[in-house]
Amino acid sequence: MLSAALQSVDELNFCENTKVELLVVDNDENESARTVVENFSQTSKIPVHYVSEKQRGIAFARNRVLKEAVELNASHIAFFDDDEILDKDWLINHIEFYKTNDNVIISSGPTYSKFESEYPSYIRNNKIFKTSTTKKTGAIRRICASGNVFFPVSVVKDADLWFDNKFVFMGGEDGDFFARASEAGYTIVWNNDAVNYEIIGDQRANMHWILNRYYYNGYSGALLRFKNNKNKFKKAVYLFKTLVSFSFMALAAIPSIILGVSFFWNTVGMAAKNLGKIVSTVRGVPLDYYKEINGL
Repeated sequence: MLSAALQSVDELNFCENTKVELLVVDNDENESARTVVENFSQTSKIPVHYVSEKQRGIAFARNRVLKEAVELNASHIAFFDDDEILDKDWLINHIEFYKTNDNVIISSGPTYSKFESEYPSYIRNNKIFKTSTTKKTGAIRRICASGNVFFPVSVVKDADLWFDNKFVFMGGEDGDFFARASEAGYTIVWNNDAVNYEIIGDQRANMHWILNRYYYNGYSGALLRFKNNKNKFKKAVYLFKTLVSFSFMALAAIPSIILGVSFFWNTVGMAAKNLGKIVSTVRGVPLDYYKEINGL
């Protein structure tokens, strides 16, 4: 996947008079990505930087990106993940959108799923792999993801914003980061034209991984919701509503199979997401055993 991601960088169309460099942060103390990156750098059209972040966890890796970008004196960062490939005009569309719209500080684009192989319809049609196409270019957003985003390094330097290690092993650190950026006055704007694709292979195209993702989406979402909100009444109301929703989804799961296998697994997934919300609301920051999640 990393090789494919790097190759898509080399196939990008670049803006004239714009200096672009690539930074790869390897979150493996054994530096398993070093050889792939070094081989790519020998033929790449742009300078390539490789660093290894020994402290395990996605928030540590993302913070290393920010730190290195500051030290490289970059003006902007374009984030994408190692399991994605980029549309050839991905970077141009981010940059031009940023330059031609005065209200844009953070440009957030869609990531569509692309399956490596033919999988059953209940996998391909699962909502966990669906990207909403209802958002219009120019729509203001409160949060966004880090898999497809373009923003100035001043967000880090001036506002002193970093990814929160509370989310380190369960995801959601990007939603938290950009929510705080939005609260600090950095406008997030949706950009439908800056497209990339998440590659879905065997590791993810199975119900074990999908239900884990639903659960931790719910867990991190609730953790983000109450991170700075200590209102016990609001928490109790949210917990009650979530319990009702979980109970309904759990009870509806079996009869929902009448509407098809895809509908059944989507219903089970929503139950898992609500379960994650419940556990998060009651427990808060995850315990150590949450650290070993399949690829999350």
